[in-house]
Amino acid sequence: MAEPELAIIRTVVGIALLVFIARVMGTVFKHFKLPEVVGEVMAGMFFGPTALGGAIYVLDAPLIEHNELLTAFSVMGGIIILFAAGLEFTFADFRAAGVSAFIIGATGVIVPFFLGFYGSTLILGFEWPAAALIGATLTATSIAITIRVLEELKVSHTTEAKVMVNAAMIDDVLALAALGVIVSIVQGGTVPDPIHIIGVTVAAVGIWFVMLVGAVFILPRVIKVTTLWKAEGVVEPLATAMAFGLSAFAAIVGLSPIVGAFAAGMALAGSHAIVQIREYIDKLKLIFGPLFFAVVGSLFDLREILSVDFGVVILITALAVVSKMLGAGLPAMALLKDRQKGYRVGLGMVSRGEVGFIIAGLALASNIFNQGTYSAVLLAVMITTIVSPICLRHAYRNSVPIPV
Repeated sequence: MAEPELAIIRTVVGIALLVFIARVMGTVFKHFKLPEVVGEVMAGMFFGPTALGGAIYVLDAPLIEHNELLTAFSVMGGIIILFAAGLEFTFADFRAAGVSAFIIGATGVIVPFFLGFYGSTLILGFEWPAAALIGATLTATSIAITIRVLEELKVSHTTEAKVMVNAAMIDDVLALAALGVIVSIVQGGTVPDPIHIIGVTVAAVGIWFVMLVGAVFILPRVIKVTTLWKAEGVVEPLATAMAFGLSAFAAIVGLSPIVGAFAAGMALAGSHAIVQIREYIDKLKLIFGPLFFAVVGSLFDLREILSVDFGVVILITALAVVSKMLGAGLPAMALLKDRQKGYRVGLGMVSRGEVGFIIAGLALASNIFNQGTYSAVLLAVMITTIVSPICLRHAYRNSVPIPV
């Protein structure tokens, strides 16, 4: 058998093993009344390519390693998770939460960036390029993790959950727009005109909104025509094609693929075939969900802990938590007129996850972060990824029955 074929088989076997371990650890965490997603993330940390998975050799190569195939499956997982989340939120829900979600999403980007920037320069003494990218790392919420916890607790229907998810989606769009501006500043060494910054940000939000409205108008009608054929097995692959097609379109216009997947799900939430689509996607999530979160965990190399300055880690983690509670939690308290609901919104937007890893990796590749700073930022991001679901679950403990 040729080496390329062996590499594919080895990767597929490694992915299956990683999914199995992630499901087992998720079940164990659930047994101890902890969020499943935390167990799945930690499965990636301990059994991923930089840990035990990379230490087990099969056919002269690590059983689990970061390669294009693993990355592709992980991206598919993120798309499926966000598509499934969109199926729970209709366009009417988005309109109801629209103004509040936009304000919370915007402040949830602005406050973390400036706290991260000035905290890194004034307290840690970083040069402005590194501080700007630390600030950028703290902007985007890991919406997939938040959604997973809300689904576990069966609270996706609550007012604050709908605001939280829509705000996190807007947060993600704004954060990616801000990242583009920040990268151009760092690479060019000059600050662009404020009008240019505003223009880029408004354009990103406008593109996403137009994409969402177009999807809401077109996709349900296509599904309705398909259901008239009464042919078995047609709706499910068409819905999948819509999710991945809109994700690809989002990527082409400079947005994250997951915001396209969420828009596709939201568009189909009012479809006549919604029950059929949900049942199908729930089965896909059994495989791709744990894989996505395990790969998120695997991005942190446990060996780097030895080179980390824990003082830097503690400060960045504190800035990450406080900035989202101030930037998202306080506005949510005021807009929802409920301290507890606003507190939950803030907690739900604390986790940074995969977006933080991407920005930190960009900073390292550009020689803006040294290895020590890179490791400290990654560890801080990982801490928020693990702590946020636990705190969010605890915040709901007294108001909803916690699944056992």
